[in-house]
Order: sequence, then C-alpha cells, then structure tokens
Amino acid sequence: MMDTTSLTASLSKATIAPTELARRAGVSRNTEWSLRRDPSRAKLGTLRELALACGLDIRIATVEASDPYAAAAARVMVGDLLAENVENQEQLTQWVARLRRWAPDAEPLQLTKMAAEVSAPQSRAGAIFLIGRHDPDRLASAAIASEQPWSLSGAPALDALGIEPISSASPTVLWTSAPAIVMGMLLSTHRKTTVASGANVIVAPLHQTVLAGGANLGGLELVSPVQAVIDSLGVGGELGVAAHNIAGRW
Repeated sequence: MMDTTSLTASLSKATIAPTELARRAGVSRNTEWSLRRDPSRAKLGTLRELALACGLDIRIATVEASDPYAAAAARVMVGDLLAENVENQEQLTQWVARLRRWAPDAEPLQLTKMAAEVSAPQSRAGAIFLIGRHDPDRLASAAIASEQPWSLSGAPALDALGIEPISSASPTVLWTSAPAIVMGMLLSTHRKTTVASGANVIVAPLHQTVLAGGANLGGLELVSPVQAVIDSLGVGGELGVAAHNIAGRW
C-alpha cells in the first residue's frame, strides 16, 4: 500500500494555481482535482509529474509489511472472525484472494504463517519496543489507565490457551489505541529500545479487527486464539515456535 500522505499535504499547500499545476503535470483539471484529494490510486508516473510540478520528487522504498487486514483475512478463512465484522470489505477481499494464491491448500498452519509474514506487530508503523516487566497485570494496569481500547497478545494470549508451554522470557504484545500514552505510563518500570528483537514488550497501534473475538479473563483483555497465533508467528523466536506447534494441531 502506497503512503501518499506527504504528497497530499504538498499538493494542498502548493502555491501554483490548480489549473497551472494540471497543465504542468499533463493531466486534466478534473484529474488534478481528484488526485489532490486521493492520489493513492494514481499511476506512479502521474504522481511524479504532480510532485515535480510542485518542486518535489518521489522516492520508493520497501519496508517490512504489517497490514492488519492480512491477519483479518486469515482469521476469516479459518473461521475465527466473521467477515461482516471487518470494516473495510475491499481490503479484506483483496487479502483473502492473496492468501488463497499464497496458500492454495488453505490449511490453518499455512494460512496463519503467510498472514504473520505480512502483519507482524513489531513491523507496524508506530510500534514501540520496551524492556522491563512484562507480566500481564503490569501491562494491563497501564493500558486500563490510558482509558483507550487495548488487548494483550503474544505470550499471555498463547499461555491462556493451555496447549503449549510458553517461556517466561517470551515477549508480550500490547495492542492499544494510544501507544505513546501507554509507553509513558510504563517508563517507571521499562526502558525504550530501538531493537525489536531485544524487547520483551511490543506496544503496537491497535486496529479494530484485533479486538474482534477476544476475551476478558480475570480482567485481562486477550486477543482471539488465531490472532494470538498470527501475532506470535510474526514476532518469531521461541514464541513463534510455540505458535507454530499450536497451529499445527488445528
């Protein structure tokens, strides 16, 4: 998915008259008007012409994919999530089609592994990596204090399934609508790191599909079993091995 936020902002602040901008870019005024509001569907060549007309240029860089709709699609396909509970049906449909191409046998283990590769919480834009106490009660207290939606995944969610032994050193994923606020509430017991593999707490921006099918166990909000497996496969390490073993039994 192309991030066109900066280009949209640049077009909105352009000092060039819209008609002149369209002329320089070689597009119609109607096309310029449409792309000014939503350039995400334009051809790359057209976007570059618009950028150049504003004195800018476009660079393309690859990043680790982390699309919540990939996990949502896998959950729908294995029966862990109702399709009607997914807000963006177009994105869901596209990811279901991709996963069917990638995992033609549609086995739960294969589907969850494929989804995990492109929806890992540590790769989500805005994710924060912490080192410190990762017992569920400590993390839950910060999440509750933020007064924003949240849910735990990773080690506590897999452990709650009671299927596979989970190492006490395995990381916890805290999905929250307010990562920065939650981090601030944890700084008395945690320190920030820039290395995801060295963190035992991953605070990741919450998407609404993560909450669907979750459960409250003793005051702890936990993601659904399949969401927990996908997240844990994405995190990898010992947690990923445990998740692999769990999914292999489905």
